[in-house]
Amino acid sequence: MGKLGLAATVLTLAAIGPAAAQDTGESRHGSWDRMGAANMMTELNAIQAANIIRRGRVVELGRDYTPDMPMGPGESLDLSRRVVRNDAATQVKSHLSAPVGAGTSLSGLGEIGRPGEDGFYNGLSAADVASADGPGELGIERVRPFFTRGIMIDMVSVRGGPMQAGEEITVEDIETALDWFGLDEPGHGDAVLFHTGWGRHWVADNDTYLSGAPGIGAAAAQWLIEREVALVGADTWSVERQAPGETRAFPVHTEMTAGNGIYLHRNLETERLIDAEIAEFAYIFAPLPVVGATASPGAPLAVY
Repeated sequence: MGKLGLAATVLTLAAIGPAAAQDTGESRHGSWDRMGAANMMTELNAIQAANIIRRGRVVELGRDYTPDMPMGPGESLDLSRRVVRNDAATQVKSHLSAPVGAGTSLSGLGEIGRPGEDGFYNGLSAADVASADGPGELGIERVRPFFTRGIMIDMVSVRGGPMQAGEEITVEDIETALDWFGLDEPGHGDAVLFHTGWGRHWVADNDTYLSGAPGIGAAAAQWLIEREVALVGADTWSVERQAPGETRAFPVHTEMTAGNGIYLHRNLETERLIDAEIAEFAYIFAPLPVVGATASPGAPLAVY
């Protein structure tokens, strides 16, 4: 499905985007902005996404939240339940304790910044984000719901099998996938998801899953930035490439998120898109509005 002429009506990032953000620290959306690329999702994006829906089928892209899912050092998930009985009814009340960034989660603009005092999105500091006397400047509650065109880049098909940790997704890979599946390039406000096959290790082998990951590199990230996407996701914990044993630096995170306000959605169950045999869909996700949080758990949807 085409881009409905958006290219003719939207200024390019080459003119006012990454260069402005990198050189001055100020977002293309204004020095006051706290939503980043979520600003790019207009009414036209929602109409375009709705027009993609033909069969009314819904694919859940979120993984189950379980105590044995892969998590970082010292992180855990605990679900407790208690039974409350009275004359009118019996209730079972649940209490969940878990990092908001665990499982299938949206990385907000306040989760990572460049080194330095003002390294977060729009020149904000860590003190601005993690304020001692308030919710902070980049809380996830500031992000509007996502309802936009989504496309999936099936790297397993492009590479002829599942990718390995540290393998880099290139611009050529993306263009090959788009050509194979007859998709228009991603554009203003779109969501781009990558299926690498790395999700096969989820729960089955958590040590391997967390040891590294395939993902996009700097060139592919810049290509996506230039096309003004709002969100990039993957079936990995990192979205960008991470080789086992390498120092955990996140240059793609800092460039896309801190530099350009683009959201990253991690640990997606993209296998379900493969099973449904779809590559273009309406992508839907409403972040859990926990005031001051820098990430959001949840279950995104692909509707086609």
